[in-house]
Amino acid sequence: MSSDAAPRKILKLPQVLDLNAAGRLHEEVLAHRGADIDIDASEVGRVGAQCVQVLLSAAISWRAENLCFKVEQASDAFTKTLELLGISDEALVPKEMLK
Repeated sequence: MSSDAAPRKILKLPQVLDLNAAGRLHEEVLAHRGADIDIDASEVGRVGAQCVQVLLSAAISWRAENLCFKVEQASDAFTKTLELLGISDEALVPKEMLK
């Protein structure tokens, strides 16, 4: 991963991550391109598959550039949705957050 010299960017996700939020989420994620990023999903109450796709795609892109992209805090709704979708990518959400 990249060096710890630069502070990580934090992207706080909104409470609702549905289809309508996917485009905006994509733009917000791209605005942080080129830097390590921590995702704060602590207030997410509802998340749709489209927004999960945006986050997974970003995690893969960041990894390809040897940058860190991970969820540092996740609500129960966020982690349960990932589980329902069969997502267990530790690069996105550490295993200890998935119950």
